[in-house]
Amino acid sequence: MKGLGLVTRALSCFLLVFATWNPLGYSYIHWLFSADGSHLSAKALAGAFLLGCYIVYLRVTWLALRVWRTLVILGVMLTGYLAMRRAGMLDPDAPFWSSYVVLILTGTVLTIGICWAHVKRRMTGQSQVLSPPP
Repeated sequence: MKGLGLVTRALSCFLLVFATWNPLGYSYIHWLFSADGSHLSAKALAGAFLLGCYIVYLRVTWLALRVWRTLVILGVMLTGYLAMRRAGMLDPDAPFWSSYVVLILTGTVLTIGICWAHVKRRMTGQSQVLSPPP
């Protein structure tokens, strides 16, 4: 996988996570629960698109990383997050920045899952084939 492929996959993962919800209020969840009650068909279409993207991305991530790798990645990232809070890099009383860190961690886990097969093939020469479930 070339650098452009990694950047494209990472951007698509982060776009998916931040388009679903973000603390600024410009997201699908904020749009869905807006009080105006208009554009229901557009909201349903956008929700179906996001749901389809999540199904594909989470399925590929789950098949590539499995349980233990996912738990190890989440553990390392959670430890880094807690270390940043302990070192004073993140204010414990500011949930705004904590929300961004959680979104970035989620996007990073999705990116690693999406790119894992390509990285493994480059490192070991073995291809990882995702076969459909029985």
